[in-house]
Amino acid sequence: MKKSKKNLRTRNFKKRDFDKIKEEINSIIAKVAKVDRSEIKEDINIRDRLGIESLHAIEILAAIETKFGITIDPAKAFEAVTIKDLYELVKSYI
Repeated sequence: MKKSKKNLRTRNFKKRDFDKIKEEINSIIAKVAKVDRSEIKEDINIRDRLGIESLHAIEILAAIETKFGITIDPAKAFEAVTIKDLYELVKSYI
């Protein structure tokens, strides 16, 4: 019996440490936004508090996709308002 891609993604995700994934995302955001990692909090608005504009958002998205070997629907990525939204989006693709 073949396992679906979704089942494989879920199984692989369970092997990963979500805190480590969040730290990697924080590092990417801090680097692109040129802010200290201590400024990256789950509840902050990505665009308003960090000044992330569309080109920065594309750069962050590309770095996340490369880091985790995933392809995220850009429309869904731009719906992420907070850092936590971005974590959950990435989690849904892993």
